[in-house]
Amino acid sequence: MSKAAAVAAAALLAVAAAPAAAAPAVAAPAASTRAVAQTVPDPAGLNLLLRADPWKVVETRRAPDRTWDAPREVPQFADLFYWTLTVDHGHKRMFGAQRYGYGNLRFVQSVEQADGSWSALAPMTGLTDLPGSTTYYQMGRVKAAQVGGRIQLLAIDPSGRLMHTTELADGSWQPWGVASSASGTGSGQFFSVAAAEVGGELQVVGTLFSGEVVHAVRHADGSWQPWGNVLGATGTPAAWGLPTDVAVAGINGQLQVVVCDNSQIGAYHAIRRSDGSWTRWGDIGSQARFDRAGYYGSNLTGVDGAAVNGEFQLVFEPSTDAGDLYHTIRHADGSWDLAGHVQNAVDLSRWRPVAVGAAAAG
Repeated sequence: MSKAAAVAAAALLAVAAAPAAAAPAVAAPAASTRAVAQTVPDPAGLNLLLRADPWKVVETRRAPDRTWDAPREVPQFADLFYWTLTVDHGHKRMFGAQRYGYGNLRFVQSVEQADGSWSALAPMTGLTDLPGSTTYYQMGRVKAAQVGGRIQLLAIDPSGRLMHTTELADGSWQPWGVASSASGTGSGQFFSVAAAEVGGELQVVGTLFSGEVVHAVRHADGSWQPWGNVLGATGTPAAWGLPTDVAVAGINGQLQVVVCDNSQIGAYHAIRRSDGSWTRWGDIGSQARFDRAGYYGSNLTGVDGAAVNGEFQLVFEPSTDAGDLYHTIRHADGSWDLAGHVQNAVDLSRWRPVAVGAAAAG
């Protein structure tokens, strides 16, 4: 790993390495967490749950009319290590990892209520806690995707393996299964992960500490297509460093992939077509023009995004301490919106979002 890559990795770990605290008692759900009120807040648009400084979680939304909802703090999420967000049958659901003891991970969930508040954190029945690590701070990074009307969840365990589970019809969860490879491609320590439904199947992209970007498919019958080397299919851009984050979306039978790395370019986009072939990487910055939004750096450390009305909406987080966020859209015709500085549209100055620890759903 180059010195620059090592510095970027250390910066990411420092963000996540907040002091561990004893996890609060988790409320047992009175009924299945899938049961919610008939009327819930409108989730249309790009929904965000942002890690804020210091150690808080804030939600906001970019509505279909391009306005942003006023940010709101979610106090019961404050001690979560990482989390993921999804829109499930018209309402928002959160799944997160709590750290307790010596870094052990307990997985919990919450659902948005009719008044816009979130339910108390509830256990995810059927999932065992994952053993802890006091050194591997990518543990607990988690992503949810709805596939065939049912939630599937991926999480990085404290040894860097990728784990998988599926929610059952009664609201309980299948026991964790190992999704990463035992050897070869996809067997290294996972750094970040993203997932989406494409054609009724789960497609997963991960970045590894070794610098690899890997892809796999979980078929509808539960079997896994072997992990593949994405850079082997797309080519490696001339300016390429250590991949630090990934976001994906399933749109029109294709998987769109965005990777951030710590090179002088910083953000790339590629597509896995429905026939399994890949496009080459495109430089997002030259099209979205982050400089016009006031960002002149190249190190976009974090990215979160979701498919919204057939387009890929994205929020990028640079590795600065200013709490800046930049939003852009890849349209169905392949063009990009000029990036916008989110703080020009919604005041996040109270919370100062940080580069790692956010979730998006559309």
